[in-house]
Amino acid sequence: MHASSLKKHENRAHGSTVMSALTRLIGFRYLKRGRILALAIILTLSSTLFSITAFSLLGFYRGFTAYLGEGEDVIAIYNRKSSTPFTGLVPAYLAEKVGSLNGVAACSPEAVAPCIVKGESIFLRGIIPEDFAKLNQLAIFDGSMLEPDDVNSVVVGRNAAERLNLKPGDEILVLGVLADRYLQLQVKGIYESHSVMDDEVLAPLYVGQWLRGTDYGHVTLIRVKIDRSVVSPAAILEEVAREASEPSQSQDSGRKPEGLIMSWPRASFRVEDIGVEEAQMFMKSYLDRYGVTRESLLTLSAIVFLFSSATVAAASKTIIAQHEGEINVLRSLGASRKLLKGDMLARLLPWSLIASSIGAALAVAVLKVIQGYGLLQVVSHTVSIQLDPLTVALNFVLVFLLVSISVLRADME
Repeated sequence: MHASSLKKHENRAHGSTVMSALTRLIGFRYLKRGRILALAIILTLSSTLFSITAFSLLGFYRGFTAYLGEGEDVIAIYNRKSSTPFTGLVPAYLAEKVGSLNGVAACSPEAVAPCIVKGESIFLRGIIPEDFAKLNQLAIFDGSMLEPDDVNSVVVGRNAAERLNLKPGDEILVLGVLADRYLQLQVKGIYESHSVMDDEVLAPLYVGQWLRGTDYGHVTLIRVKIDRSVVSPAAILEEVAREASEPSQSQDSGRKPEGLIMSWPRASFRVEDIGVEEAQMFMKSYLDRYGVTRESLLTLSAIVFLFSSATVAAASKTIIAQHEGEINVLRSLGASRKLLKGDMLARLLPWSLIASSIGAALAVAVLKVIQGYGLLQVVSHTVSIQLDPLTVALNFVLVFLLVSISVLRADME
């Protein structure tokens, strides 16, 4: 009983000693602000490097997956066999069949053609203006929108117009990439959609089909807006399968229609070649084929950050070496290595937060400048830059983790 009481007394005494030492540490400013600033600058640079990599990669990923529209109510009918979202072909007449289903609010057949305009690569999208407008809201701020009876006119996205220096009334020579074809077209208007389509040119559907190198019975894909309470993607796939099982009528699918296409000849196809999927998931599936996921991009960014870990570790060791005298004084006062390291981490935590925040802000500023010069593009589309909460949080965690490892592994004699 006496031994137990003695042990409790010793524990209380030890706790009192630790608290006393901690109190003295809190009141003793042994870390010099000027010396910490050098470490903070290095942390900021590492944070900026990570943020630039992460924001640009995730911006590409976000823009690519939202390319055809966001939300569960927009689905895509596409060719499963195509290696990219821009090179597949599906029968155009499926737009009529699917569009007649109950619960389908809009159905937009589109022919996407990679082209060359003024020596610059750009995507031209052949559309039916009335159907396209039901899925994408476009604001015309110069000129006018395409009309059903327009023949050789196009409207140009704001980003594309600025990059190519185009205005309404300009004549442009458009060269196809997938087919040896070209057309002389006139710019009718400049539009803004606040999406990746601001980097594209919109033309009548048959223009896109011609430059794509296909006949007038096929399109790249069909986008459909549905009411999920009435119809589902599975029901649309059933309709497509029903069409595939019926015999094709022999018609000239290469015949050029007058004006915009309102009806198309039947074309035979295999149902296993046709996919019906939510538009965003459809685009993600192409990235998944090559192992490009949001998680893998963040991991790649973290690896880039860790490449700078040697510099951060060296800076942390330098900080400790510069404060060797102060640390020795505290050790002589009874402060343990564990207590000193814990206190140092607590003092460096705000600096880590400030460094990671400044690094993220600098990254956005740098990317905005690069974007303004038209240099931040992937597949002829401008990469959108947005602050991602997960990226910002991961940035702070990596910065503090790196500092913590450096401090905890330091030798404080």
